[in-house]
Amino acid sequence: MTTAQDSDPDELRGAVRERWERAAAGWRARNERLQAAAMPVSRWLVDAIEPQRGQRVLELAAGVGETGFLAAELIAPGGTLICSDGAEAMLAQARERAQQLGIANVEFALLELEWIDLTAASVDAAICRWGYMFALDRGAALRETRRVLRPGGRLALAAWSTPERNPFAATARRALVEAGLVDGFDLGAGPGMFDLADPAGLRTLLEDAGFADVVVEEVALTMRYDDVDDYIAGTCDLSPAFADVVAPLSERQRADLRERVAVATAPFAASDGALGLPGVALVAAADA
Repeated sequence: MTTAQDSDPDELRGAVRERWERAAAGWRARNERLQAAAMPVSRWLVDAIEPQRGQRVLELAAGVGETGFLAAELIAPGGTLICSDGAEAMLAQARERAQQLGIANVEFALLELEWIDLTAASVDAAICRWGYMFALDRGAALRETRRVLRPGGRLALAAWSTPERNPFAATARRALVEAGLVDGFDLGAGPGMFDLADPAGLRTLLEDAGFADVVVEEVALTMRYDDVDDYIAGTCDLSPAFADVVAPLSERQRADLRERVAVATAPFAASDGALGLPGVALVAAADA
């Protein structure tokens, strides 16, 4: 498997971006249930930046934009949300979602985490839900975030705890490994979703980037699925890397994978087969 260490950085960034471009439609299709599960995390992030009327708030790696849209309501009138992502397809979904919700005080921007094309000290607060772990140079991404924040501005971010504490994501991946369909737990080249799972390491990254008064906490959540088939389909929707492994499987291989997933998720299944798979997010806030 290709790793971040033996790949050209620009090629690796391109591969990561291409995966998110392909994931946009699936994230939009799964948005309602994903947002219901993730709402405790989104609320924590918005509360942590203490949004005020008239402020400029930057959301990085916004995806379809739901977390930032919560803040947009609180900074109106006079405030502006900058909804940004590195994937054009994600921004297209966010624009459509903002229109549906009637959110007018929002600008959309194609921005990279490691070089944010904004003026220094131009925003009051920044939010990034599950984005920084996918940056090749996370230190650079956090330094860039601090650069565009006004002195005393607030950053709130979310990452994921360890695979063991996130069965909603880890179970499907482990089933692929156990079935001999992939060589390792991480799917695809580049950074992975659990790369910021260490609270102490996350705190150090923030402090090294110049942030002060760092707070790191945990937020529990539950991802819900109709049944095992819905769980596998949902994982394919949200993870192109997983879908790429599943798509070419034979009928026998698919049946084997489903059985492995069914056994692994049985402890989280209701009597009607519905699944409630737990997860734990790391959340952090700090002052610029």
